Formats: sequence, C-alpha cells, structure tokens
Amino acid sequence: MNKIKIINDYKKIPKTFYGSSLVIGNFDGVHRGHKKVIELANKISKKNKSKLGIIMFAPHPKEYFSKEKQFLLSSIETKSEILERLGVNFIIILKFNKNLASMTALEFCNKILLNGCKMQHIFIGKNFRFGQNRVGDLKLLSNFGAKNNFKVSGLELYKLNSSKNIFSSSAVRKFIKNGQIKQANKFLGHCWSITGKVITGDKRGRLIGFPTANISTENYIYPKFGVYAVKVNFLSGKLKGKEKSGIANFGLRPTFGKKEALLEVHLFSFKLNIYKTALKVSFIDFVRPEMKFLGIEPLKLQIKKDITKTKKILSRN
Repeated sequence: MNKIKIINDYKKIPKTFYGSSLVIGNFDGVHRGHKKVIELANKISKKNKSKLGIIMFAPHPKEYFSKEKQFLLSSIETKSEILERLGVNFIIILKFNKNLASMTALEFCNKILLNGCKMQHIFIGKNFRFGQNRVGDLKLLSNFGAKNNFKVSGLELYKLNSSKNIFSSSAVRKFIKNGQIKQANKFLGHCWSITGKVITGDKRGRLIGFPTANISTENYIYPKFGVYAVKVNFLSGKLKGKEKSGIANFGLRPTFGKKEALLEVHLFSFKLNIYKTALKVSFIDFVRPEMKFLGIEPLKLQIKKDITKTKKILSRN
C-alpha cells in the first residue's frame, strides 16, 4: 500500500492526482458514517480508474468560528492512518481562515475545486454546506458540475442499524463528554484515542507507587473527568510499534488541588523511562468518575481497586 500523501496547498497538487475522485468533509473522528461514504467513493474511483482524495479543513470551521479549544476528536495523524486503510490516496488540507470563510460558494467551486484540484467526481453529504454564509449546497454544486464537466454525488447519512441514531461527530462528542466510551467507540467503529508526547509531570504518581506518563491533550475534546481502561501504542522510541495495557486518569486531580486538566497513564508491569516518547492512548471503557480523597492512603487503596477492575475490562476487550 502506498503511503497517503498530505497536501497543504491545493495549488500544488501533483498532476498525477488530476482527474481524481474527491470527498469533501471534516471527517473528525472518521466515524462509521464517514467510512461508509469513503468506501462508496473508493468503489466508484476504482471503477473509473482514478485516485481517491479527501478535502478537509484546518482548523475545523466550527472550531474557527466558536474559538472553542477543546473540540477535536482526532488529530490529522490519526485521520490519515484510518483514511489510508480505507484506500484514500491523498488528503488536501485547506487552511480555514478569514479568506476561506469569506469566499462565496461559486468562488470555492471555481477557484479550489475546478481550477485548483481539477477533479472528475465530487462526493459530499446531502446536508453539506459550504461557502460564505453556508449558501453552497448539493444543488448548487451539482449545477456547477454539470456546466463544467464533472460529476457530483450526494450521499445519505448513515444510521446505526435500524435505529434513529445517525452516525455523526456531534453524537460521538456527546458520548465522550458523558463518559460513554463504549457507545462512542461503537459509533466510531474503532477506539477513540488521543496521541501526544509524554511530558514532564510532578512525579507524584511515582512517589505513591503508581508512576504515570503524562500526555498533553492540546485541542482534543475533554472526556468526562475520571478513570479509564486504556491500551497504549508506542509511536516513537525503542518500543515503537509495541502495545501495552494500562489505566488512565483524565481530570483535575482534586486530591492534589490541581486546576489544569491532564491525561495520566499508568502502564501495567512497566518501568522504562518514556519521557518525550509519542504515544497513542486508546480509550476502551469508563471505570469511574473522578473523586477527591482525604489523603494518599485512601487514594492508593482506590487505585488498586481501579486496576483490578480495569484488568477485568481489558481481558474482555
């Protein structure tokens, strides 16, 4: 499999990607609905013997307009990894800024899609909106495509079996904020994860007998404060490619009077120094809400109970 190519300037798309099939969307989380859309687009692109690409925006338009920092479900690295497995050849990342936000729908079609990307087939969700004031829709894009010799396909939103629950990034965010990790993972079709480098902490975990790797969560959505069963993949260093089981705490650590949220991960049967190592922390299930303890000993006792429960959860997953 050829490695997926990331293109940060639509004006510099390699000629080998001209005439491609393109799917437009943010694909935050790359949930099961996204995957259905991409699988269909991939099937058609193979039939047409064309490459398959994705156009996405950074930052996410909602993140740009709301200025909300803790919003994203997935990093571009995580998206790329999943999209590559789905057969996507390249990703075009459009910088969402004042210029793009003020671009009319027809300008977007002309400047970026037609003259920039030079594609032959566009796929969008039937509810997708684009351009200034979000006036661009499937009808406008289809009419533009008919006049300029490229095809446009509007795709349906997918639901969870026969239920009314439509796969959406908004639904996944809601699940994660409520600590409903298993439900979030069901919608995603994979485990929700956070990737980041191990940063320096106050080493308090080591002092109480449960050393932790502290991970910066940056712009990720905040999950419900509490304890989670996790699996950790090493993305760099001597253990690159290895996976370990563990327990994580995300929150303010009220027992120690902290005011900044932090992800702390304790790996089972592990003693190596992994400072600055890049990790992918996959959330398997919610164990319990964050609690404040009266001292170190009650905390240590609870951690032992949490570890026992977490190991049982992981043995079933």
